[in-house]
Amino acid sequence: MNDLKFAFRQVLKNPGFAAAVVFTLALVGGADAGSGAAHRSPGAIAAESRRPANFPHRIWAACDFEGTTVDYVWFGRPETNNLPRYPGNRTALRATSRPYRNVSAVMTGINPVPGPRMGKENGLFVRYFLEGGTRATFQHFSLTREDNWHITADGLTRGHWDEVTLNFTRDARRNDGSADAFGEGERMDNFKLFAGKPEDAASYDLLIDDVMFFANDPARPPEPEPFPNRVILLAAFDTGDKDKYWPGDFEISENAPAGAAWRSARSVPHRSGGKPFIRIAIAPPRPVGGHTKLRFRYHLTGGSAMTVQIFDTTVQDNRHIRLGSVKQGEWTTQYLDFSRDSRRNDGTPDSVFTDGNLVDDLFFFVEGNGAQNAILFVDEVVLFDAGAVASQTTGLSPE
Repeated sequence: MNDLKFAFRQVLKNPGFAAAVVFTLALVGGADAGSGAAHRSPGAIAAESRRPANFPHRIWAACDFEGTTVDYVWFGRPETNNLPRYPGNRTALRATSRPYRNVSAVMTGINPVPGPRMGKENGLFVRYFLEGGTRATFQHFSLTREDNWHITADGLTRGHWDEVTLNFTRDARRNDGSADAFGEGERMDNFKLFAGKPEDAASYDLLIDDVMFFANDPARPPEPEPFPNRVILLAAFDTGDKDKYWPGDFEISENAPAGAAWRSARSVPHRSGGKPFIRIAIAPPRPVGGHTKLRFRYHLTGGSAMTVQIFDTTVQDNRHIRLGSVKQGEWTTQYLDFSRDSRRNDGTPDSVFTDGNLVDDLFFFVEGNGAQNAILFVDEVVLFDAGAVASQTTGLSPE
């Protein structure tokens, strides 16, 4: 107990010491616990292998490890043999440090840069493979508070892939010991997952896949779409230099119409014809899934139609969906089913959007009456694999 008091004093002086404290806390109470009935206390829960029923109001960080990008640092190495088996999935992430300093047997995770913004009620979904124990600590850092918060989960599945959803707003504990939860608009830094005692490193293995940090607003109704299977592309535009972190043809708007979360993408004139459009680069190209969909929010002034298309580098052609009815002057959430409803631009009939095909550009074209002078804002863009989803909830609002 004296060691814990010393550790907390060190955290108050030095947030970087927090990782060691998290694992020390995870060991309080003895050996790994079984799954049992779910229980909750600050910073510790019994794990439940469930996913939310509904698509989140916002996804603010997501990594599927299908390509290295400037905005996600990986703590570990790519794994292409031991991974969740579903269409389009090619890569997971394996912990490499054994032991991880004097903190844990293994550690893996990601560092989203330059600090995506959290929402009102914040959760984490992640697929994992854990060997050696059934307990792990999930932790992420707030750049705004200069502190970590964490959840220690007991009863995790051992020896085969599973998934877990955690409600950080409800169940996490601050590493500095304070009761304040992290709040809307705060900026996240690294996420780390710790398991095992350092001296047991030889018997542990840890892999993760499909990390999704998300937020819901309890005051809003739930989204109609089920929770995604995998996020292929996430573009929220809220932080970071455009040229480095948000390549493409558009402007970053700091003053989007009321209703935007923070920043948004604003249309620019197309090089050919001058009509407004937005192009979001997908770099490096990513594999699509077995059921590829797109969710985005838009605000349009002018124009009467819109075409959304994705370039399929595998077949060297675009796939498009035309929206003949669009709303004017208000933020609207739109879901598009590219596997079911899109058509190839070259006119190939009955062309299947094959899982594993690589895509590298996403376009939004304004069309119809008044399109020449229209202004289009796009926000909260999520290209995702709908996959086979379960109709279970985790207590994250809305339910």
